[in-house]
Amino acid sequence: MINNFKTNKYFKFLIAFTIYSFSSLEVLDIIGRRFSIDISSNFILFTLILSLVIGLFITYQGDNKIKTEIKQTSSNKLNYMKYFNVIFSVLLLVLFTYYFKKNHSNEDLLEIQLPAIQKAYDEGDVYFVFNETYKLLDLNNSLIDNYYNKVTEEVSLFTNPKGVDVYFKFYSDTTDNWIFLGKTPLQNVRVPSKLLRLRFNEKENEYFSRTHPYYLNTNNNIFILPKSFEKDDKYELFLGRNIPLNFPGLDHLPNVKIGPYQISKYEVTNVEFQEFVKDGGYENPEYWNFPITLEGKEYNFETTIATFIGEFGKKGPANWSYSEFPKGQDNFPVTGISWFEASAYAKYRELSLPNIYQWSNAANLGWSSDFVPTSNFSKNQLNSVGDENTNNYENIYDIAGNVREWCENSSNETHTEKAILGGSYLDYDYHFNDFYGQNCLDRSIGNGCRLLKELDHNDNIEKESDKGIYIKTRDFYNLPTISDEVFEVYRSQFEDYNKDINAKVTDIELIKNSDIKIQRYEIPSLTSDNNFIPGYIFYKSSIPPPYKPIIFFPGSNAIFLTNTDIMLKSKMHYFNYLLSEGYAVIHPIYTSTYEKEDELKSDYPELTPFYKEHLITWGKEFKKTIDYLESQEDLDISKLSYFGISWGGAMANILLAIDDRVKAAVLNVAGLSFQESNKEIESYLYTPRITCPVIMLNGKYDVYFPLETSQKPMFDLLGTNKEDKKHYVYPSGHYVPKKELIKEHLNWLEKYLE
Repeated sequence: MINNFKTNKYFKFLIAFTIYSFSSLEVLDIIGRRFSIDISSNFILFTLILSLVIGLFITYQGDNKIKTEIKQTSSNKLNYMKYFNVIFSVLLLVLFTYYFKKNHSNEDLLEIQLPAIQKAYDEGDVYFVFNETYKLLDLNNSLIDNYYNKVTEEVSLFTNPKGVDVYFKFYSDTTDNWIFLGKTPLQNVRVPSKLLRLRFNEKENEYFSRTHPYYLNTNNNIFILPKSFEKDDKYELFLGRNIPLNFPGLDHLPNVKIGPYQISKYEVTNVEFQEFVKDGGYENPEYWNFPITLEGKEYNFETTIATFIGEFGKKGPANWSYSEFPKGQDNFPVTGISWFEASAYAKYRELSLPNIYQWSNAANLGWSSDFVPTSNFSKNQLNSVGDENTNNYENIYDIAGNVREWCENSSNETHTEKAILGGSYLDYDYHFNDFYGQNCLDRSIGNGCRLLKELDHNDNIEKESDKGIYIKTRDFYNLPTISDEVFEVYRSQFEDYNKDINAKVTDIELIKNSDIKIQRYEIPSLTSDNNFIPGYIFYKSSIPPPYKPIIFFPGSNAIFLTNTDIMLKSKMHYFNYLLSEGYAVIHPIYTSTYEKEDELKSDYPELTPFYKEHLITWGKEFKKTIDYLESQEDLDISKLSYFGISWGGAMANILLAIDDRVKAAVLNVAGLSFQESNKEIESYLYTPRITCPVIMLNGKYDVYFPLETSQKPMFDLLGTNKEDKKHYVYPSGHYVPKKELIKEHLNWLEKYLE
């Protein structure tokens, strides 16, 4: 058998050709890299296959004589060697093809796909980066994995009942591009860092819900499915959740678990409410919450119902005549009704009014800037329900404007007021995002309602969501002030700290060959212990020093994100527009943030020694960081500015008042917080002591810093000269578009630092 291989010219040729081919490939690869010559892999593959075919043909022609001799000697041996030659040739062809396909795939990855992914990431296109990297995860390429991790977050997700198949896609994706996430319970799975649409498959049923990794990582990661429900085109289904309230002044409250429900897509109309009137709804005490005692006064059915009349003394809404709604307004929302009338109508329909958790969950408050501008805040007249322009992207219409909507919850401790939400056509559009209450007997034009169906489920839920919600509104213009002498005492709280600034400095390289450099510093702590205050300085090495320093204070995500490396990668790109203009951004790691996490889990002010201690610590860390910056020769401290985002925007009230070394400030979404704190650290008492130029960049529909009650008071109270402060209001929510931020930020710094 061995002798057959030795005399087999085909086998000898194939072995020699294989060695020659792979040696040639190595030489071509070296030449290509050494001289930057782009040699087409398809051309090489074609050339080698052609050479193989020609070589086999020549070998065949030269071997005819040997074949004749072999045939005469042993036909069995001949057949055996024929098969071997064919199989070996085919395997060689397959090997070449596989090698070149893989090589071509690698070329595409390096020359086309990775640059496209990097470009999309730099432009903030999470959708493209995720979809491209997700398809390439099987390559186990570290660069692909890195970009995938940059645009995804690790989350856990639970359902009741368990064992439900979960799929997801981008919320904006209109295709059927669902990606299977797994079967619940799901722990430590990665999803894109964007608003998502979830699909839950349980037996023959499909359920849908929206979410974001931020919510899933803040205890809002359980989805409670209904035992059963009947689809109704007039109602939209929402799964049970453990949800927060997103109203300013209430968003610090703990999450509350609610069950699944269906809420009406439309406000109750005149023609629907008239059925209640004609059916004797105002005469049937079973529908009404009487007798009831409010602030010591008893209200019974007969005497109270007698006050619920229209224009000519007949029972019905306030703007009706003889128990008839205005002509031509059949499909207008019913209005001019009290909370008692709304509640009685709901009972008549065997439904209920939504509680404020259910209402805010359905209202989609965070996306208000997309539908509030096209909703009815006309100050003119009501519109028919169901205008497509008022859809809040959850198929709920007119939830902003048209009529205010009564809710189940009391809004004061005496229960004389009930929550009424969404604003009416008579209100300003920013009312949509605010929490309001009115006297439950109020029958103003503009008061209406929307109905809700509670659904059966398997979860054991206490009805916390129906309890009263009380908010202390604060009129910052009329709160007590303090003298300059008292303020100096308050400011002195931030002066006593260890002044040693002898720092340990190390360089951080996140991206090789990048001109964006990161330097980590560690300065001694505020006390004389062995701890330290870490921080990072971002700058561009391609720009010569001295750099113009910007001291940064982050948003509240810094409290929840404990991984500093993730922050560094994100901020490299976020700060790029500043670094490219010769600025250096200094990001101190304040107590309670990133690697310095502690027991504090909220940025909201509190009337507690715990919060007071933290706020004074942040102020001292801020001042000590500036002390350190003054010692750095490559920083021009005379051009120091401040940049705060959200929490950092609110903290500016304190920080800019306790240190006058800051020459200008840019606040990206800022305002005064409604929650009280100890008087000696109350933000509004510090705001008038700020004198540096300040620009506030805000969204008109901000749910955390409302325009009229939070943003404007802060701006008006600023002690800065009128000509040196600016309030830029964009028609958005709790953000300002990046392009607008860049333009206003750079213009402001150029104006006051150059």
